[in-house]
Amino acid sequence: MPEVQTASRGTEARQRTGASKQDGGHWIARLIVIGAAIITIVPLIWMIFISLQKPRVIISMGWGAEFAVDNFAEIFDPRAVFGGQVINSILLVISATAITLVISALAGYSLSQLQWSNRVVVTVLSVSALLQVIPPMTLVPGLYATLTNYGLVNSLTGLILLNTVFNLPFATIMTKFYFDTIPGELRESAAIDGASEFGAFRTVMLPLAAPGIAAVAIFTAIQVWNEFLFGLVFTTGGSQAPITVGIAALIQPQEIKFGAMAAVGVVTAVPIILLAIVANRQIVAGLTGGAVKG
Repeated sequence: MPEVQTASRGTEARQRTGASKQDGGHWIARLIVIGAAIITIVPLIWMIFISLQKPRVIISMGWGAEFAVDNFAEIFDPRAVFGGQVINSILLVISATAITLVISALAGYSLSQLQWSNRVVVTVLSVSALLQVIPPMTLVPGLYATLTNYGLVNSLTGLILLNTVFNLPFATIMTKFYFDTIPGELRESAAIDGASEFGAFRTVMLPLAAPGIAAVAIFTAIQVWNEFLFGLVFTTGGSQAPITVGIAALIQPQEIKFGAMAAVGVVTAVPIILLAIVANRQIVAGLTGGAVKG
């Protein structure tokens, strides 16, 4: 009996030690998450605060506050180009994302479901992955010459094509992997019922892949919205440029317009952050609903 009691006490001690270690690990994880949240949120709040201050308050040495919308009035003044640049960025995101989704969905479905040989699939995926690691700056001279020959320099069409080309490889890889998770028997059943290949893709496979395609859409939209290099190199600025180039134009040798820069940052950053949060919730809900139905 004493041996049993001793063993029981030893087991309880080990359990308490394991529980304490687990609680310690949870606290460390929580501290890391809280620290990351603070590092992310504080600059955003500070940017919003600066955007609502008068210019003289921003550059003053004190900690005063005079709330006003002067900075937003400046960037949306009819004589300014920022409003048009925001519209350019919106059109760029919508067009490039839509084209990327259409092509990547068809390509991913083909690579996943149409029984290509392993050599073809591996080659396509390898080339797509390779394109992702090539620095875009190294391709700028050739791209500039190509766009010049077709008259697409300093045009929104040229930026749409460039953003589509550089986001398409990753989108194709992601959609291919997502179509891999859908049973091929569903496509075969649709074919037995008389559906064409495109009909099976449109009515059966595409709705099931909607959550994955939505994730690809979010990623592509964020990438296109934040893109700066192509807008800087392939446009002359002004009304033809996206808003990312407009933000950079606020830094001049004579002055740095902190208030206007913060206001443009709020206009460009906050909407895309909110969109990502809302869309991610919808994607998670779609994945959970699909799992329950399955």
